[in-house]
Amino acid sequence: MACVQRLSARAVLDDSPTALAHAKAEAAAGDESWQQWVAEHERGDALILRLELTLELGNVAGEVITASRDGFFVENHSHAPKVEQQIAELAFGDLTALAAELAQSRQDLDPHELSGMYVHVELDPEVRRRVNDRGAAA
Repeated sequence: MACVQRLSARAVLDDSPTALAHAKAEAAAGDESWQQWVAEHERGDALILRLELTLELGNVAGEVITASRDGFFVENHSHAPKVEQQIAELAFGDLTALAAELAQSRQDLDPHELSGMYVHVELDPEVRRRVNDRGAAA
């Protein structure tokens, strides 16, 4: 069985217009959840992030599997750990899906074993600046 050494997510601002355009289209179609996200983003109360995911295995080859997912909305808090917690929760689902994809070609990785594992979160300096600015305004 493959030994997981680390699950991690690096959060970077997603400045591409795609995620916001999608959210605005859903909001315009009447989706109240997306209406709220768009309003929060316009006030600076929400951030749109791209997550760079890493699954590190402790096998002989020291295998590292990476993926990038964009368009994640998170609440911008004055406390960085609250933002990191949201990112960890979002990333966990994608890391589990990544492990499930990998398990199809490998017999030594069980994605169910990832359940409850800690996800290390790193905030890009620009994300951290936005969080710090939020804290200074509070």
